Formats: sequence, C-alpha cells, structure tokens
Amino acid sequence: MEFPPFEHLRFYEGVHDVRLNISYSNIKGFTLGEFHQTLPKDLDLNWTDERGPPELRRLIARHGRVAMDHVLVTTGATEANFLANAALVQPRDRVVVDTPNYSPLRDCAVGLGADVVPVVRDCHDGWSLDLDRFRKTAGGRAKLLVFANLNNPTSVPIGRNDLQELADIAQECDGYVLVDETFRELTFHNPPPSVAEFGPRMIALSTVTKVGGLGALRVGWIVAHPRLLERFKAVKDYTTVCGSSISQLLAMWALQRWPFFRRRAKNILDRNRKLVEEALTRMPALRGDVPKSGSVMFPHSEVRVPKLAQQLLRVYKTIIAEGRFFGMDDHFRLGLGGDANEFRQGLRNLEKSLRELA
Repeated sequence: MEFPPFEHLRFYEGVHDVRLNISYSNIKGFTLGEFHQTLPKDLDLNWTDERGPPELRRLIARHGRVAMDHVLVTTGATEANFLANAALVQPRDRVVVDTPNYSPLRDCAVGLGADVVPVVRDCHDGWSLDLDRFRKTAGGRAKLLVFANLNNPTSVPIGRNDLQELADIAQECDGYVLVDETFRELTFHNPPPSVAEFGPRMIALSTVTKVGGLGALRVGWIVAHPRLLERFKAVKDYTTVCGSSISQLLAMWALQRWPFFRRRAKNILDRNRKLVEEALTRMPALRGDVPKSGSVMFPHSEVRVPKLAQQLLRVYKTIIAEGRFFGMDDHFRLGLGGDANEFRQGLRNLEKSLRELA
C-alpha cells in the first residue's frame, strides 16, 4: 500500500502564511463567536457515539431526506472518501475517475493498488459528462465510479438523468458510484439531487466545511445503504473511531441554522462572481466562463500555468492552484468564496502577472 503524495495539500502547507490566496474552494471562514452560543459545561469529552451523535445524524438525515440509519458521521469528507475506498477497493480493481477532479478522489484508490482510469472532460464543450465513454471505460467490471457534484474544480453539476445512468452503469458492473457532494448545495436555487436517491449502489459524501466556512471542525458524513455503512464503519474502527465532541456540537449548531449559512454563502459568491466577470474582460490570456453556481472556476491559460503561479507567488504574494493538482496542466483553479477585498486585489495581481508574462 503506497499512496501518492497529496501535492495540493503539501503546496498549501508551504504557503499558508501568504495572505492573498485566491484558490481556496471554501466560503469565507466562520468564527466561534459568530454562533453567539456558549459551550455547555457538562459536554462529555471522554466519549461520543462512533457513528456520530444521534442528534447530528438526525439533522444530516433530515437534510438529505434519508433515514437516520443511512448516515455515518466522519472526520471530514476526506476520511469519508478513504473509508469508502478502503472498504470497497481491492488491488487490481478498476476504478474510473471523472477528470479534472480533486486529487484525493483520484488518488486514494491508487494507494490501495487499484487500476485507476481517468475519463477526461473537454473544456471546449463546457466540461460536459460523456456517459458513453464512462460506460466503455467501466467495461462492465469497474468496482467504483468516482465524481464530485458540483465538480471540483469546474463547478459543473451532474443532473438527474446523468445520475440515473451512472446508477445503471454501476448495476451493469456490480460496482458502486461514489460522489463527493461537498459543493452540491452551492447551486442554491436548483441543486442537483443527491446520488443517495438512486439506489443501494450509490454513495454520497459531504461536510459542513465548504458551504459553512467551517473547515477546522473536520465534520463530514457518508450517506449510503446501511449494509455499506457497516463496511465503512469497520474501517473507521481503525482510523478515528469517533469524532470530536466539540466539533460535532458546533456542526449541530451549524446544521440547525443551515439556511443562514446558505444565504451567507450566496451573498459572498454573488459579489465575487461579479468581480471576476468584470476582471476577466481585461485578461484575454484566460478562457472560460464564470460558472453560475459553485465556489470555484477553472480557466484555461495561454500563459504557462507553472510560470504564472510562480510569478504571482514571488512578486505579488498571491496564490492560485495549478491545474496539475486536478489532472490538467494548462488550467488553474480560482476560488470565489473569500473576502471580497482580498479577492479584488488578487485578481488585480493576476491581471498584472498575465500582462507581464504574455
């Protein structure tokens, strides 16, 4: 078992003190004081339910319109992804991964010895999902089909008809579909349905991290058939066993106020989307529409992305996420969910660097 380096994370570790990071996928961070609540003095810090506190699972189940026994609370969506892969994937199994994509979704199965095959989307046709290629690549034997919905880094949604066809492909393969739904609700008015609606072969991952700006809580979950959750829980017994009582309490507070967090996210994204739409008119070296939903975008650059990223970091102390982290070298990720003033300045620095390198 040998996992590929998580290069994107290691890159962020090295530039954490750089103020202008315009690549993050989360919404602007939320603070403890903004909850306007006090931690209870009798909170049990010795034990919490290994599947997640019942009240937290009830909130997640109601939120996802599933029964409570379909929910397993995890230490973030990253652990959720690992548990599902570790429980289902054996060496030499075929795993088909939508690309571009967040690297742990692509690389976790590599570390488990699987034969991981990317199916690469094309930016020239709006990053559309080619289901015929997925069916052909699955070849009737794929153990796992892996997606993010909304896609990270393009923010493109997968709609109901495509999700149903993916469920059909999984049935043909006697396999499963794993979908990271961390960004799904950032469509606001008409979110795609959860993959959990489409049968027992479908596995949904999510978290309070992105929509809520609550990444440091490390609270996520898996929604799947109870028989699958038992397999995932058996792996979790060897990873974290259970989560933090304090983090899970704060996640409960957040989910009790989830409409507020969605409104907050929408206001931030609407403002920043206007800023980037205006800025792109002054950047002819970039191609790609600003997505109507989601917190990230993935423009194509006529300037070499590694050179652009180095110039931004060295000269302007500004961070973008190179496309190589997601499987495409000639693109980069911009995050739309941060502080508006910092984002505005970061876009100005991006414009200057593109002009200097063109």
